[in-house]
Amino acid sequence: MRMDPARSVHATAPAGTHGSLLAGLATTAAPLDRARTLPREVYTSPDILALEQRELFRRMWLCIGREEDFPKPGSFLTQTIANERILVIRGEDGALRGFFNVCRHRGSHLVEEPCGQIRKAIACPYHAWTYGFDGKLLRTPRPEPGFRTEDFPLNPVLLDTWCGFVFINLDANATPLAQWLSGLPNLERYRLDHMRRAHRIDYEIDANWKIVAENYSECYHCPSVHPQLHRISDVLTGSFHQSACFNGGPMELRPGFSTMSMSGISKTGPIEGLPVEDYNQVHYYVVYPNLMLGLDPDYLLVHRAWPLAAGRTHIICEWFYPRSAVEAPDFSAADAVEFWDMTNKQDWGLCERVQRGATSLGYSPGPYHTAERCVHAFDQWYAQQLTTMLTKEGVEA
Repeated sequence: MRMDPARSVHATAPAGTHGSLLAGLATTAAPLDRARTLPREVYTSPDILALEQRELFRRMWLCIGREEDFPKPGSFLTQTIANERILVIRGEDGALRGFFNVCRHRGSHLVEEPCGQIRKAIACPYHAWTYGFDGKLLRTPRPEPGFRTEDFPLNPVLLDTWCGFVFINLDANATPLAQWLSGLPNLERYRLDHMRRAHRIDYEIDANWKIVAENYSECYHCPSVHPQLHRISDVLTGSFHQSACFNGGPMELRPGFSTMSMSGISKTGPIEGLPVEDYNQVHYYVVYPNLMLGLDPDYLLVHRAWPLAAGRTHIICEWFYPRSAVEAPDFSAADAVEFWDMTNKQDWGLCERVQRGATSLGYSPGPYHTAERCVHAFDQWYAQQLTTMLTKEGVEA
Protein backbone atom coordinates (compact mmCIF):
# COMPACT_ATOMS: atom_id res chain seq x y z
CA MET A 1 0.00 0.00 0.00
CA ARG A 2 1.34 3.44 -0.91
CA MET A 3 1.51 5.69 2.17
CA ASP A 4 1.02 9.46 2.09
CA PRO A 5 4.22 10.89 3.66
CA ALA A 6 2.28 13.84 5.07
CA ARG A 7 0.09 11.45 7.02
CA SER A 8 2.74 9.01 8.18
CA VAL A 9 3.93 8.93 11.76
CA HIS A 10 7.46 8.52 10.40
CA ALA A 11 7.22 11.92 8.71
CA THR A 12 6.85 13.65 12.09
CA ALA A 13 9.94 12.33 13.82
CA PRO A 14 13.63 11.78 13.15
CA ALA A 15 14.43 8.67 11.13
CA GLY A 16 14.08 5.51 13.20
CA THR A 17 12.33 7.30 16.07
CA HIS A 18 8.96 8.75 17.02
CA GLY A 19 10.47 11.60 19.01
CA SER A 20 8.15 14.51 18.18
CA LEU A 21 5.04 12.36 18.38
CA LEU A 22 6.07 10.98 21.77
CA ALA A 23 6.68 14.53 22.98
CA GLY A 24 3.17 15.50 21.86
CA LEU A 25 1.67 12.49 23.63
CA ALA A 26 3.51 13.44 26.82
CA THR A 27 1.87 16.85 26.65
CA THR A 28 -1.56 15.23 26.30
CA ALA A 29 -0.83 12.99 29.30
CA ALA A 30 -0.04 16.01 31.50
CA PRO A 31 -2.55 17.24 34.12
CA LEU A 32 -5.67 18.86 32.67
CA ASP A 33 -4.64 22.46 33.26
CA ARG A 34 -1.36 21.98 31.39
CA ALA A 35 -2.35 19.35 28.84
CA ARG A 36 -2.81 19.83 25.12
CA THR A 37 -5.01 17.80 22.79
CA LEU A 38 -3.67 14.86 20.80
CA PRO A 39 -1.23 15.35 17.90
CA ARG A 40 -2.77 15.40 14.43
CA GLU A 41 -1.03 12.19 13.36
CA VAL A 42 -3.19 10.04 15.63
CA TYR A 43 -6.27 11.06 13.61
CA THR A 44 -4.78 10.92 10.11
CA SER A 45 -1.93 8.41 9.91
CA PRO A 46 -2.63 4.96 8.42
CA ASP A 47 0.51 3.81 10.25
CA ILE A 48 -1.00 4.77 13.59
CA LEU A 49 -4.26 3.02 12.73
CA ALA A 50 -2.37 -0.15 11.82
CA LEU A 51 -0.57 0.04 15.16
CA GLU A 52 -3.89 0.54 17.00
CA GLN A 53 -5.41 -2.43 15.22
CA ARG A 54 -2.46 -4.63 16.11
CA GLU A 55 -1.83 -3.52 19.68
CA LEU A 56 -5.23 -2.24 20.90
CA PHE A 57 -8.05 -3.90 19.01
CA ARG A 58 -6.32 -7.28 18.86
CA ARG A 59 -5.48 -7.19 22.58
CA MET A 60 -8.47 -5.63 24.33
CA TRP A 61 -11.93 -6.85 25.29
CA LEU A 62 -14.38 -5.62 22.64
CA CYS A 63 -18.17 -5.70 22.77
CA ILE A 64 -19.57 -7.37 19.66
CA GLY A 65 -23.23 -7.76 20.60
CA ARG A 66 -25.75 -8.95 23.16
CA GLU A 67 -26.70 -12.40 24.37
CA GLU A 68 -30.16 -11.87 22.88
CA ASP A 69 -28.50 -11.90 19.43
CA PHE A 70 -28.06 -15.67 19.87
CA PRO A 71 -31.55 -16.96 20.74
CA LYS A 72 -30.93 -20.66 19.98
CA PRO A 73 -28.25 -23.16 18.91
CA GLY A 74 -26.79 -22.16 15.57
CA SER A 75 -27.51 -18.46 16.01
CA PHE A 76 -24.38 -16.63 14.90
CA LEU A 77 -22.79 -13.24 14.42
CA THR A 78 -19.61 -12.28 12.57
CA GLN A 79 -17.46 -9.26 13.34
CA THR A 80 -14.36 -7.84 11.67
CA ILE A 81 -11.74 -6.81 14.22
CA ALA A 82 -8.32 -5.56 13.12
CA ASN A 83 -8.73 -7.28 9.72
CA GLU A 84 -9.73 -10.55 11.39
CA ARG A 85 -13.20 -11.96 10.74
CA ILE A 86 -14.55 -13.54 13.93
CA LEU A 87 -17.45 -15.98 14.21
CA VAL A 88 -19.51 -16.15 17.41
CA ILE A 89 -22.12 -18.91 17.65
CA ARG A 90 -24.35 -20.53 20.25
CA GLY A 91 -23.73 -24.24 20.73
CA GLU A 92 -26.13 -27.11 21.23
CA ASP A 93 -25.19 -26.96 24.93
CA GLY A 94 -26.33 -23.32 25.11
CA ALA A 95 -22.81 -21.94 25.45
CA LEU A 96 -21.54 -19.04 23.35
CA ARG A 97 -18.19 -19.57 21.66
CA GLY A 98 -15.95 -17.46 19.47
CA PHE A 99 -13.72 -18.69 16.64
CA PHE A 100 -11.54 -17.32 13.91
CA ASN A 101 -13.79 -17.58 10.88
CA VAL A 102 -11.24 -19.65 8.97
CA CYS A 103 -11.40 -23.25 7.77
CA ARG A 104 -8.55 -25.43 9.06
CA HIS A 105 -8.03 -26.93 5.60
CA ARG A 106 -7.12 -24.20 3.10
CA GLY A 107 -8.11 -21.12 5.06
CA SER A 108 -11.39 -20.18 3.40
CA HIS A 109 -13.74 -17.90 5.31
CA LEU A 110 -16.55 -20.08 6.57
CA VAL A 111 -19.42 -17.61 7.05
CA GLU A 112 -19.79 -14.35 5.15
CA GLU A 113 -23.15 -13.16 6.48
CA PRO A 114 -23.10 -10.65 9.38
CA CYS A 115 -25.61 -12.68 11.40
CA GLY A 116 -28.19 -15.40 11.07
CA GLN A 117 -29.06 -18.99 11.86
CA ILE A 118 -27.11 -22.10 10.83
CA ARG A 119 -29.32 -25.18 10.81
CA LYS A 120 -27.13 -28.22 11.50
CA ALA A 121 -23.41 -27.54 11.20
CA ILE A 122 -20.83 -25.06 9.88
CA ALA A 123 -19.86 -26.21 6.39
CA CYS A 124 -16.92 -24.73 4.53
CA PRO A 125 -18.16 -23.67 1.07
CA TYR A 126 -14.83 -24.69 -0.53
CA HIS A 127 -14.16 -28.35 0.27
CA ALA A 128 -17.09 -29.07 2.60
CA TRP A 129 -15.12 -29.57 5.79
CA THR A 130 -17.89 -29.49 8.37
CA TYR A 131 -17.71 -28.27 11.97
CA GLY A 132 -20.05 -28.48 14.94
CA PHE A 133 -21.25 -25.39 16.75
CA ASP A 134 -18.61 -26.20 19.37
CA GLY A 135 -15.89 -25.80 16.73
CA LYS A 136 -15.01 -29.50 16.49
CA LEU A 137 -14.37 -30.86 13.01
CA LEU A 138 -17.12 -33.40 12.33
CA ARG A 139 -16.27 -34.76 8.88
CA THR A 140 -14.38 -34.18 5.64
CA PRO A 141 -14.92 -35.61 2.16
CA ARG A 142 -12.84 -38.72 1.43
CA PRO A 143 -10.53 -38.55 4.46
CA GLU A 144 -7.00 -39.90 4.00
CA PRO A 145 -5.85 -42.92 6.05
CA GLY A 146 -4.76 -41.83 9.51
CA PHE A 147 -6.53 -38.44 9.28
CA ARG A 148 -7.95 -37.45 12.70
CA THR A 149 -10.80 -34.91 12.82
CA GLU A 150 -9.97 -34.13 16.46
CA ASP A 151 -6.66 -32.60 15.34
CA PHE A 152 -8.33 -29.81 13.37
CA PRO A 153 -10.95 -27.89 15.40
CA LEU A 154 -11.62 -24.25 14.63
CA ASN A 155 -9.16 -21.93 16.33
CA PRO A 156 -10.93 -20.27 19.29
CA VAL A 157 -10.94 -16.71 20.55
CA LEU A 158 -11.66 -15.67 24.13
CA LEU A 159 -15.32 -14.88 24.81
CA ASP A 160 -17.11 -13.74 27.94
CA THR A 161 -20.28 -11.86 28.88
CA TRP A 162 -21.11 -8.96 31.17
CA CYS A 163 -24.61 -7.65 31.93
CA GLY A 164 -25.98 -9.23 28.74
CA PHE A 165 -23.16 -7.88 26.55
CA VAL A 166 -20.92 -10.29 24.62
CA PHE A 167 -17.19 -9.48 24.54
CA ILE A 168 -14.36 -11.14 22.66
CA ASN A 169 -10.59 -10.78 22.87
CA LEU A 170 -8.10 -11.96 20.25
CA ASP A 171 -5.30 -12.14 22.81
CA ALA A 172 -5.26 -15.65 24.27
CA ASN A 173 -3.36 -14.35 27.30
CA ALA A 174 -5.68 -11.43 28.07
CA THR A 175 -6.74 -10.45 31.57
CA PRO A 176 -10.16 -11.99 32.33
CA LEU A 177 -13.08 -9.75 31.38
CA ALA A 178 -14.42 -9.51 34.94
CA GLN A 179 -11.04 -8.30 36.12
CA TRP A 180 -10.74 -5.78 33.29
CA LEU A 181 -14.19 -4.31 34.00
CA SER A 182 -13.83 -4.40 37.80
CA GLY A 183 -13.21 -0.65 37.91
CA LEU A 184 -16.64 0.16 36.49
CA PRO A 185 -19.30 1.54 38.84
CA ASN A 186 -21.84 -0.97 40.10
CA LEU A 187 -24.65 -0.90 37.52
CA GLU A 188 -26.76 -3.77 38.88
CA ARG A 189 -29.61 -1.39 39.69
CA TYR A 190 -30.13 -0.87 35.93
CA ARG A 191 -30.76 -4.60 35.36
CA LEU A 192 -28.83 -4.42 32.08
CA ASP A 193 -29.06 -8.17 31.52
CA HIS A 194 -32.86 -7.80 31.38
CA MET A 195 -32.71 -5.15 28.65
CA ARG A 196 -33.82 -5.92 25.11
CA ARG A 197 -32.99 -4.11 21.90
CA ALA A 198 -35.73 -1.82 20.65
CA HIS A 199 -33.95 -0.20 17.72
CA ARG A 200 -30.61 0.01 15.91
CA ILE A 201 -29.14 2.55 13.48
CA ASP A 202 -25.78 2.16 11.71
CA TYR A 203 -23.81 5.20 10.60
CA GLU A 204 -20.59 5.62 8.62
CA ILE A 205 -18.82 8.95 8.99
CA ASP A 206 -15.64 10.55 7.68
CA ALA A 207 -13.86 10.89 11.02
CA ASN A 208 -11.39 8.97 13.15
CA TRP A 209 -12.88 6.66 15.78
CA LYS A 210 -11.20 8.59 18.61
CA ILE A 211 -12.90 11.82 17.54
CA VAL A 212 -16.22 10.01 18.02
CA ALA A 213 -15.25 8.94 21.55
CA GLU A 214 -14.00 12.46 22.37
CA ASN A 215 -17.20 14.05 21.12
CA TYR A 216 -19.27 11.64 23.22
CA SER A 217 -17.24 12.59 26.28
CA GLU A 218 -18.18 16.27 26.60
CA CYS A 219 -21.11 18.65 26.53
CA TYR A 220 -19.11 21.86 26.27
CA HIS A 221 -20.58 22.08 22.77
CA CYS A 222 -24.15 21.16 23.75
CA PRO A 223 -25.74 24.59 24.41
CA SER A 224 -24.95 25.85 20.91
CA VAL A 225 -25.15 22.60 18.93
CA HIS A 226 -27.89 20.57 20.67
CA PRO A 227 -30.66 22.96 21.75
CA GLN A 228 -33.13 20.09 22.23
CA LEU A 229 -30.67 18.26 24.51
CA HIS A 230 -29.76 21.44 26.38
CA ARG A 231 -33.48 22.07 27.02
CA ILE A 232 -33.74 18.74 28.86
CA SER A 233 -30.30 18.16 30.41
CA ASP A 234 -28.34 20.52 32.66
CA VAL A 235 -24.82 20.35 31.28
CA LEU A 236 -23.35 22.18 34.29
CA THR A 237 -24.25 19.36 36.70
CA GLY A 238 -22.65 16.01 37.32
CA SER A 239 -19.47 14.41 38.54
CA PHE A 240 -16.49 12.61 37.07
CA HIS A 241 -15.24 9.07 37.61
CA GLN A 242 -12.52 7.00 36.00
CA SER A 243 -10.48 3.82 36.32
CA ALA A 244 -8.19 1.83 34.05
CA CYS A 245 -11.11 0.69 31.87
CA PHE A 246 -13.46 3.69 31.64
CA ASN A 247 -14.29 7.30 32.36
CA GLY A 248 -17.55 9.21 32.65
CA GLY A 249 -20.23 10.42 35.00
CA PRO A 250 -23.80 11.66 35.31
CA MET A 251 -25.66 14.76 34.17
CA GLU A 252 -28.98 15.83 35.69
CA LEU A 253 -32.28 16.15 33.92
CA ARG A 254 -33.87 19.55 34.33
CA PRO A 255 -37.02 19.78 36.48
CA GLY A 256 -40.11 18.54 34.66
CA PHE A 257 -38.24 16.02 32.48
CA SER A 258 -37.84 12.29 33.04
CA THR A 259 -35.77 11.04 30.09
CA MET A 260 -33.74 12.05 27.04
CA SER A 261 -36.24 12.10 24.19
CA MET A 262 -38.06 14.57 21.94
CA SER A 263 -40.75 15.11 24.57
CA GLY A 264 -38.47 14.63 27.56
CA ILE A 265 -41.21 12.55 29.19
CA SER A 266 -40.76 8.81 29.67
CA LYS A 267 -43.45 6.63 28.11
CA THR A 268 -42.48 3.55 30.14
CA GLY A 269 -41.53 4.92 33.55
CA PRO A 270 -38.24 4.26 35.32
CA ILE A 271 -36.52 0.88 35.27
CA GLU A 272 -38.03 -1.42 37.89
CA GLY A 273 -36.16 -1.17 41.19
CA LEU A 274 -34.11 1.87 40.18
CA PRO A 275 -33.41 4.06 43.22
CA VAL A 276 -35.29 7.36 43.29
CA GLU A 277 -32.02 9.31 43.32
CA ASP A 278 -31.35 8.03 39.77
CA TYR A 279 -34.67 9.28 38.39
CA ASN A 280 -33.15 12.60 37.35
CA GLN A 281 -29.70 11.29 36.37
CA VAL A 282 -28.29 10.17 33.02
CA HIS A 283 -24.95 8.39 33.33
CA TYR A 284 -22.52 8.47 30.41
CA TYR A 285 -19.50 6.15 30.27
CA VAL A 286 -16.79 5.43 27.71
CA VAL A 287 -15.52 1.88 28.21
CA TYR A 288 -12.14 1.63 26.51
CA PRO A 289 -11.50 1.48 23.72
CA ASN A 290 -14.75 1.96 21.75
CA LEU A 291 -17.90 1.21 23.80
CA MET A 292 -20.12 4.08 24.97
CA LEU A 293 -22.98 3.58 27.44
CA GLY A 294 -25.75 6.06 28.21
CA LEU A 295 -27.93 5.01 31.14
CA ASP A 296 -31.23 6.88 31.30
CA PRO A 297 -33.79 6.27 34.05
CA ASP A 298 -35.88 4.24 31.59
CA TYR A 299 -33.55 2.89 28.87
CA LEU A 300 -29.97 2.19 27.81
CA LEU A 301 -28.30 3.84 24.83
CA VAL A 302 -25.21 2.13 23.38
CA HIS A 303 -22.71 3.39 20.81
CA ARG A 304 -19.85 1.32 19.40
CA ALA A 305 -17.24 2.94 17.13
CA TRP A 306 -15.33 0.65 14.77
CA PRO A 307 -12.47 2.11 12.70
CA LEU A 308 -12.70 1.48 8.96
CA ALA A 309 -9.78 3.73 8.00
CA ALA A 310 -7.79 6.48 9.67
CA GLY A 311 -10.50 8.94 8.66
CA ARG A 312 -13.61 6.75 8.56
CA THR A 313 -15.66 5.04 11.29
CA HIS A 314 -18.64 2.70 11.46
CA ILE A 315 -20.85 3.60 14.42
CA ILE A 316 -23.55 1.29 15.75
CA CYS A 317 -26.20 3.00 17.91
CA GLU A 318 -28.72 0.89 19.80
CA TRP A 319 -31.61 1.54 22.16
CA PHE A 320 -32.42 -1.01 24.89
CA TYR A 321 -35.44 -1.07 27.21
CA PRO A 322 -36.57 -3.48 29.93
CA ARG A 323 -37.97 -6.63 28.38
CA SER A 324 -41.36 -6.03 29.97
CA ALA A 325 -41.57 -2.62 28.28
CA VAL A 326 -40.49 -3.90 24.84
CA GLU A 327 -43.06 -6.70 24.97
CA ALA A 328 -45.95 -4.38 25.86
CA PRO A 329 -48.44 -4.10 22.95
CA ASP A 330 -48.32 -0.29 22.87
CA PHE A 331 -44.52 0.04 23.21
CA SER A 332 -42.67 2.50 21.01
CA ALA A 333 -39.11 3.79 21.26
CA ALA A 334 -39.71 6.42 18.56
CA ASP A 335 -39.51 9.40 20.94
CA ALA A 336 -35.99 8.46 22.10
CA VAL A 337 -34.86 7.18 18.69
CA GLU A 338 -35.78 10.44 16.95
CA PHE A 339 -34.05 12.45 19.67
CA TRP A 340 -30.75 10.61 19.51
CA ASP A 341 -30.75 10.17 15.73
CA MET A 342 -31.04 13.95 15.47
CA THR A 343 -28.35 14.46 18.11
CA ASN A 344 -26.07 11.87 16.53
CA LYS A 345 -26.27 13.52 13.12
CA GLN A 346 -25.47 16.89 14.66
CA ASP A 347 -22.44 15.31 16.33
CA TRP A 348 -21.29 13.44 13.23
CA GLY A 349 -21.14 16.71 11.31
CA LEU A 350 -18.92 18.17 14.03
CA CYS A 351 -16.70 15.07 14.07
CA GLU A 352 -16.19 15.34 10.32
CA ARG A 353 -15.26 19.02 10.71
CA VAL A 354 -12.63 18.08 13.28
CA GLN A 355 -11.28 15.36 10.98
CA ARG A 356 -10.94 17.82 8.11
CA GLY A 357 -9.15 20.22 10.44
CA ALA A 358 -6.79 17.50 11.65
CA THR A 359 -5.56 16.95 8.09
CA SER A 360 -4.50 20.61 7.83
CA LEU A 361 -0.92 21.76 8.33
CA GLY A 362 -2.50 24.53 10.39
CA TYR A 363 -3.66 22.08 13.06
CA SER A 364 -1.88 22.32 16.38
CA PRO A 365 -2.93 20.81 19.72
CA GLY A 366 -5.02 23.15 21.88
CA PRO A 367 -5.93 23.37 25.57
CA TYR A 368 -8.74 21.49 27.29
CA HIS A 369 -11.63 23.31 28.94
CA THR A 370 -12.55 22.13 32.44
CA ALA A 371 -15.83 20.90 30.91
CA GLU A 372 -13.72 18.52 28.79
CA ARG A 373 -12.22 16.51 31.65
CA CYS A 374 -13.73 13.30 30.25
CA VAL A 375 -12.20 14.07 26.85
CA HIS A 376 -8.86 14.57 28.56
CA ALA A 377 -9.28 11.32 30.50
CA PHE A 378 -9.88 9.41 27.26
CA ASP A 379 -7.00 11.17 25.49
CA GLN A 380 -4.72 10.63 28.47
CA TRP A 381 -5.52 6.91 28.47
CA TYR A 382 -4.93 6.77 24.72
CA ALA A 383 -1.68 8.77 24.92
CA GLN A 384 -0.36 6.33 27.49
CA GLN A 385 -1.38 3.36 25.34
CA LEU A 386 0.15 4.79 22.17
CA THR A 387 3.35 5.76 23.98
CA THR A 388 3.73 2.16 25.11
CA MET A 389 3.00 0.89 21.61
CA LEU A 390 5.50 3.22 19.94
CA THR A 391 8.16 2.44 22.51
CA LYS A 392 7.60 -1.28 22.02
CA GLU A 393 7.70 -0.84 18.25
CA GLY A 394 11.01 1.04 18.55
CA VAL A 395 12.53 -1.71 20.67
CA GLU A 396 11.35 -4.45 18.32
CA ALA A 397 12.60 -2.53 15.28
